[in-house]
Amino acid sequence: MRFISTMAIGAFVVGSSCPLGAQLPSPVGDAKAPQGEMTALINAFSGHWSLKMKFEPSGENPQGLEGTGEATWHAGPGGLTLTDEEVFAAGPQTVIVIGILWQDPKTRMFHAMDCSNTIPNTCDIKGALDDVVVHWTGSELTIDEKEVSHGKLMTSRVAWSDVTENTFTETGYLAPAGGQFQKVMTIHATRAPSK
Repeated sequence: MRFISTMAIGAFVVGSSCPLGAQLPSPVGDAKAPQGEMTALINAFSGHWSLKMKFEPSGENPQGLEGTGEATWHAGPGGLTLTDEEVFAAGPQTVIVIGILWQDPKTRMFHAMDCSNTIPNTCDIKGALDDVVVHWTGSELTIDEKEVSHGKLMTSRVAWSDVTENTFTETGYLAPAGGQFQKVMTIHATRAPSK
């Protein structure tokens, strides 16, 4: 998302839709149609969003940073995936993020992967397999990811909460192994006209 929205901006590790009115198309071949939880996730976030972000003060940015951007969330064919495409500016850096969410049809567990211009290999495939935990309650989405920041193993958490038809809040946290989460960023999203 920031699907996992895991973006490094200086010391920051950052985690970031009109409801679909039409029936989701039938899947192709043997793929299973999405169940209620996946459909609810798609309906909650699909659409175009304007973003206002605030990054907390850090050693590299003692005054913190503010930024703006936009995001578009949309379902893939058959509603099997939900993709978040974001572009935003924070300080001198422009960040591009593509996040992909899906639900395993057998285990019913959600999974996520992000790609970004701030990741050395663009997409974090290994992280998606080994280091990402996704929870969707029907009203709040949380994605935790293990990662290395400044040479230390950390856990980033991104939580999408206060989800309404026209707004949501996305909050990013960072914690050392076994330590307390500290807020590193807040994003306020407002539904924007579709492009």
